[in-house]
Amino acid sequence: MMKEYLLDIENQGQADTIKTFAHTIAGAIDNAVCMEGVDKLLEITDTETQEVFEFDEDISCLRELRKKLPENIKMFFSIQKD
Repeated sequence: MMKEYLLDIENQGQADTIKTFAHTIAGAIDNAVCMEGVDKLLEITDTETQEVFEFDEDISCLRELRKKLPENIKMFFSIQKD
């Protein structure tokens, strides 16, 4: 099930909030990485649960890493509990 997330980001030194949809928080992070205008990821809020994930991180290194992946790769993320 797709979930709605609010991403607090920094774009060219300006704070902004954008909405994205993903199956997981990892998918929401990947969406931010794919957006060229996002320089820094400050926090993500799950709109359903109101859970807030704080980052305050420059994501340019993640963007560069992601560019090294083949375009046809399918990415799946899961959180496993021990």
